[in-house]
Amino acid sequence: MDVSDLEAAFALPLAEDTSVDTAVIGVLSTLASLATPLAGILLAGYVVRLVRAGDREAAALPSFDDLAGMAVDGARLSAALVALQLPALALATAALPGSGPSIAMLSYATHPEMLGLLGLTALDTAGLVAAGLASLAGSYLSLAAAVALAREGSLAAAIPVTRTLAFDRSFVRVASAVALVVFVARLLVALCAAVPVAGALLAATASFLFLVVSATLLGRGAPDAPSPGVDAARESHADGVNAESAESAESMMSAESAESVESTESAESVASA
Repeated sequence: MDVSDLEAAFALPLAEDTSVDTAVIGVLSTLASLATPLAGILLAGYVVRLVRAGDREAAALPSFDDLAGMAVDGARLSAALVALQLPALALATAALPGSGPSIAMLSYATHPEMLGLLGLTALDTAGLVAAGLASLAGSYLSLAAAVALAREGSLAAAIPVTRTLAFDRSFVRVASAVALVVFVARLLVALCAAVPVAGALLAATASFLFLVVSATLLGRGAPDAPSPGVDAARESHADGVNAESAESAESMMSAESAESVESTESAESVASA
């Protein structure tokens, strides 16, 4: 990832080929996601489409067509995100047994003053810190899973690609850049939400624009990871090449041994004559 990827990600929402209808539908979908989970799943599917478009270096925003396919991608990504945050929720629930599992519980680990007000013991505090670290790890793996799902299209095929991306050092820089964009986006969205009357619309617009930027940057900056099918094809091709080389070597050795035997027999016949 370099500066050009960041510039391209910020320029994509304002590209000439980007349809105004697509941007309007995206803002309305962002607003609707606050009220209904179905819109949130569709928006998650659009995130997968944005990552895929960034990976292919698209010149315009992908349209909101094929809603069924977008819903399937969104359901896959949502399931992966929830599964990756389950360890953090379990740790937070164990640290605060009197509270139900909630994503908000994880924020206590980053606010030490809240821990004192809750009257937590040192063991409970350690559990919340562990939950916070598990949440960070889950968020990092969620970025890798989004790229893997965008490239592979299925949960089963995305697992090895997610593992490969997570252990790639270059992906750490990409994830850090995306996290920085998300942090700035939250600040600007909060400022837009504080505007009277039009605050909700402004916040939804800023949220959608930064969603496009972060997802596009994730797709453009993520390193290429060979898929299992490609690896298997390469291995089979290499095995075939090695087998052919072995056969050719054996045939050459057989021919050389046959020639040596013939020369030995001819020498013996000449000597006897």
